[in-house]
Amino acid sequence: MTWFVRLRADNVNREDWAAFAQWLEQTDEHRKVFSEVCDMWGDTTLLEGLSRHAKRHDIAPKRQKKRYFISRIPLALAACLMLAIPFANQIQIFLKADYISVIGESKTVQLDDGSTAMLNTNSAVAVNMEDGKRLLELLKGEVFLNVKSDVNRPFFVQASHSTTRVLGTRFFVDHRTESDEIKVLSGRVEVSNNKAWKDPVVLGDNEAVTVYDNAVGQPKKLNSTLSTSWINGFLVYENETLETVITSINRYRSGVVFFKDDSLRKLKINGRINIRESRDMLKVLQRTMNIKMTFLTDWLVVVG
Repeated sequence: MTWFVRLRADNVNREDWAAFAQWLEQTDEHRKVFSEVCDMWGDTTLLEGLSRHAKRHDIAPKRQKKRYFISRIPLALAACLMLAIPFANQIQIFLKADYISVIGESKTVQLDDGSTAMLNTNSAVAVNMEDGKRLLELLKGEVFLNVKSDVNRPFFVQASHSTTRVLGTRFFVDHRTESDEIKVLSGRVEVSNNKAWKDPVVLGDNEAVTVYDNAVGQPKKLNSTLSTSWINGFLVYENETLETVITSINRYRSGVVFFKDDSLRKLKINGRINIRESRDMLKVLQRTMNIKMTFLTDWLVVVG
């Protein structure tokens, strides 16, 4: 069950996949146990909680009325499919990226034009400053940029869903699965989706916008410090829900968190946590907020 949980975490890494493949080939019993867990995977509640990654790539097994024995060869093929998709994506990112941060790490990079880029946890960027260009591509994760003004060379940031144009400002671009979020601390940027640079949305101080594949949302005021405080080494939460805070914490650690008591999801809390203590962030939250948490493994935590 531990491997089943671990392999469905969004931040599973190359070493995890390699260790799983080695474990799977050790004994017939390992393959049998993993097969039985996969049989139980048809439960929709379990699927929602544990398998967002597989669900996105449409490789989730369907619910079956009868249980059948899964032979070694089909199981190996299924495991290979599970391994291949995230591993191939990671390889593409590693080959293209100029700078990468690992889970729990932030990294600050000085760019050739005098601008700085600060990578949040588990992020990757590619930079092109040649031939008069100023282009940064966010391949995964989140980046905070302090762009040096140059009226003759606009600075562009491209992510999966969005393109942002800026002369000089301090802002964030957050790469998500279904959208990108652009948040401006100070300055002015123009934001459009990647389908066409048409009718860009203009953001000013303390404004944000969410960009989808075919649409740009309405600009809104930044009314939370939780999504921006990481650049100072902390997650600061003021009247945030416990679910929102734990979602933010999960970016800095490996594993999955379940809510046994759903009423705790909307519990409003205040405080701050040092992200440099990423391995202990949930335990710090548990102590300071007096919230019951059960740590079943390093990767599986139950709240309530």
